[in-house]
Amino acid sequence: MAILSDHDSEPTLKRRKIRKGTQSCWECKRRKVRCSGEQICQNCQRRGTPCIGQDLPDEPQSAEISVLTPESIGITADANPTATTRSLYTTPSSNNTGSDDLEQALRSAWPSQHEIDLITKLPIGLSVFFHNGVCTLYNNPTSQQSSPEDILQLPPRGSHPVLIARSLLLLGNYLQGIVLPDGRSSPKPGSKYHNIMCHAVETAIKLVTKNEDLVNSVEGIECIMLEAAYQNYAGNLHQAWMAVRRATTTSQVLGLHRCVSSPSLKFLEPQTRTYFNAEMTCFRLVQMDAYLGLVLGLPRSSLQAHGNLEDLQKFQPVVRIDRIHCLVADRILRRKGDDLSETQELDLLLEKAASDMPSQWWLMPDLSPGSCTESELARDTNRLMTQFSQYHLLIRLHLPYLMRSSFGGYGDYSKMTAVNASRDTLSRYLAFRVNNPAHFYCRGTDFLCFIAATVLCLAHIECCRSRQTRPSGQNAFSLLVHTRSSDIGLVEKITEIIQSIAQDFDEDVIASQILCVLNQLLNIVGKVANGVSYGVEAGDGVGEGLAYHGEETDGGEGLQLQIPHFGTIKFLRHGIQRSGPVTTVSQNPTLSTGEGLDFLNVNGSSMAPVPGIDGEWDMQGIDLALFEGLFGESSVLDATGTLSWM
Repeated sequence: MAILSDHDSEPTLKRRKIRKGTQSCWECKRRKVRCSGEQICQNCQRRGTPCIGQDLPDEPQSAEISVLTPESIGITADANPTATTRSLYTTPSSNNTGSDDLEQALRSAWPSQHEIDLITKLPIGLSVFFHNGVCTLYNNPTSQQSSPEDILQLPPRGSHPVLIARSLLLLGNYLQGIVLPDGRSSPKPGSKYHNIMCHAVETAIKLVTKNEDLVNSVEGIECIMLEAAYQNYAGNLHQAWMAVRRATTTSQVLGLHRCVSSPSLKFLEPQTRTYFNAEMTCFRLVQMDAYLGLVLGLPRSSLQAHGNLEDLQKFQPVVRIDRIHCLVADRILRRKGDDLSETQELDLLLEKAASDMPSQWWLMPDLSPGSCTESELARDTNRLMTQFSQYHLLIRLHLPYLMRSSFGGYGDYSKMTAVNASRDTLSRYLAFRVNNPAHFYCRGTDFLCFIAATVLCLAHIECCRSRQTRPSGQNAFSLLVHTRSSDIGLVEKITEIIQSIAQDFDEDVIASQILCVLNQLLNIVGKVANGVSYGVEAGDGVGEGLAYHGEETDGGEGLQLQIPHFGTIKFLRHGIQRSGPVTTVSQNPTLSTGEGLDFLNVNGSSMAPVPGIDGEWDMQGIDLALFEGLFGESSVLDATGTLSWM
């Protein structure tokens, strides 16, 4: 047994008198486990805890043990993490001071053993099970069956910084899904657990995952993916997207894009090499990149998951459907405009993937507490997420045809497919959130819900409007007449859940912004259903603010939604004088005029990101991808003031 640091210049700690034959250290005594009796026992090496013999005081004075933090070694939030960490880890010295300082800085972000014991006793939300599958880059059967106590521990002292950072990131991801004893959702900003979570993750990101000199290994890629998962589940989708890009770049530098495990590939742990699967790693990277790109409307990277449709037949249906979803998402992102043949081909792919699964597999899983074992709960959570993926892809695939009337019968098919998929998405979101009180975790589902609810509301607005303007005419939306009450009730229930999230987290900007849009859309649906005739136009938002905002206009007869980086959506009651001209800049001739909503055009002069605006990372891009899908490509002014096309 030894103490954490032993400086010859400092006085030796006074030794206690112990009984003859006592060899156990304090940590093993507390845990009531057998101690190996070595200078640093095996248990303390595995946990990364101080190994202090019982002949020394259990709580050494701060003078003898110096705990380093990022701040104590000169690392600030504004410092260059790559340069600082490189100096910490690579500066040569007789005592390897740089490496020791970095290790201490990382370990200082780890909570006390008492806090870890409390954390592992807390119940967890459903999404923790989903996370375990998403971030698995190698098929290690033992790690997938590990208990929280086994997962939440530091590696032995002297371990590579990436391995310590991985423990910190695992802790942060785990804390996102905990349920507090009072039944509240996951850690509230300012709470003890929230502070532990943020400190652990921020330290790992600042000192390790953003330093390319440290993450050039398979475990380094795993750490960056853990960072991406954390940001995704927290709702920071842009940061998650950028983290995935860093992981993709690192994997390509290591040659993983060839999907072959090279003998020269760097591993930090022998067991990683044993279970590592290069093809699975590439797929996970492509899958995450495609999902974030689709939600944010951002392009895909050059990394591809190897294999064609014929190769996918070797997988079991439950595995194959995830691969097909990844392929479809990639092709939607690369689709040019409203390519009808491409849309039909992708729709057929999704139909075939769904039919390969058993019919009852598509029923909504029962996620209520106590309804199944932990392994069954993990399986059903993954099943629910795959269902989310299927329905969201159907929405995004058919979104360009939702408000257009020039595609004949297939246009009607697309309209109803998008509406039905939106309804299925909301039903599953409701089940997921009711049984998953850890609201902070898996915030990506909130964005999928927002898109589905918006599509459903717009469809019902059009249904009511078409009955007013063409009482004897029939179109695809006419089929929604008898589902209006249940559909709107579903959206209203969704807003109640999101409202509870906003109340739990006083500064939850995401929930507030989603509520703003959905409440205004529900307001419009109610007015249109009561006979008020509306037209809809999209215009510029110059001078009208950049925050999410909804307000009544024209003396309460009209409504206006301000969408950051997109502009305004104005719902005008027919017969009311427009408050100002709308600049026509779109050249898409397929927008509905006679049938469908009277969508005019978009002047996207407010679409350029404005630095310093609060919340610019919250929903920027999600609304843009959604409304561009509805309105078609729109024009924006570039930095020189020249009109350009997106």
